[in-house]
Amino acid sequence: MTSELLAAIIDGMPADFAGSGADARATRTMMAPLHGHPLRPDTDVRIITAGGVRCGWLSTPWTSRERGAAVFFHGGAFVSCDLAAYLFYAEFVATHLRIPVVTIDYRLAPEHRFPAAFDDCTTALVGLIDGGLVPERAVFVGDSCGGGLALATARWARDTIAAGPAGIASLSGWVDLDTLGYGPGGPAGPDPFISEGFLRNRARDYLGPDGDPLDPRASPARGDLSQLPPLLLQVGEVDVTRLDAERLAKAARLAGSDVRVDIVRGGIHGVQGLVNLEVPEAMAAWTSVSGFTDAVLGA
Repeated sequence: MTSELLAAIIDGMPADFAGSGADARATRTMMAPLHGHPLRPDTDVRIITAGGVRCGWLSTPWTSRERGAAVFFHGGAFVSCDLAAYLFYAEFVATHLRIPVVTIDYRLAPEHRFPAAFDDCTTALVGLIDGGLVPERAVFVGDSCGGGLALATARWARDTIAAGPAGIASLSGWVDLDTLGYGPGGPAGPDPFISEGFLRNRARDYLGPDGDPLDPRASPARGDLSQLPPLLLQVGEVDVTRLDAERLAKAARLAGSDVRVDIVRGGIHGVQGLVNLEVPEAMAAWTSVSGFTDAVLGA
């Protein structure tokens, strides 16, 4: 059941929004109006460099360092939206989780193909830890392709630096770039926000013509899922990535990891990004993410 407000937003979207015909340039044009919203005047932003990668720390009057921190991996299908354009979403994270947030300005495809984004995220994480971030007191949060980057970075940290976050919250996470398993009708009907064909084309933009969609650095759902921190996989009811979340959850549980699938009733892909419009589905989604964060941080 979709709320009247979300239904009105969906009805106002162009019929070909995020369709299979959009290329990377068209995607950037299409996504631009959805991002770059002004921040609250009392939100503090500090731009830093971590391991040579540009990052932004963001806090609000409601955030508390004593509770921990969030590392935010933004979305944009690997091809759109830089740090400045996504600070508004980092503000959502800070506001609802009540902890400072640092977001990583990873390089974008197709100018910078795989593994550029993954390399930037792992390099930045090391730099952030060198700068004082305590990974065990941090939660990784990622939306859409950022959900995949969050999980891939956590796997890398587990294997490479024997450290990792207290938990991972993947919001409409794109965790598997092999889209061949998607059904034409979607998990519970068509997703009106984003199409399977759109994701397939963005995967090609990121991986290149000869890239391997099964590489676990690009598709962390395909990698070793053991010994992960608690994992929240939050997807909309008709979210095109819901199938991947459910498959990932099954595999992670078999590997012994603690994972929960949170299906937002009536939600579409990226529904969490509509919280500033007070869409009921988005507000319910953030309440769930906040509860998960409180639990893993012990706050």
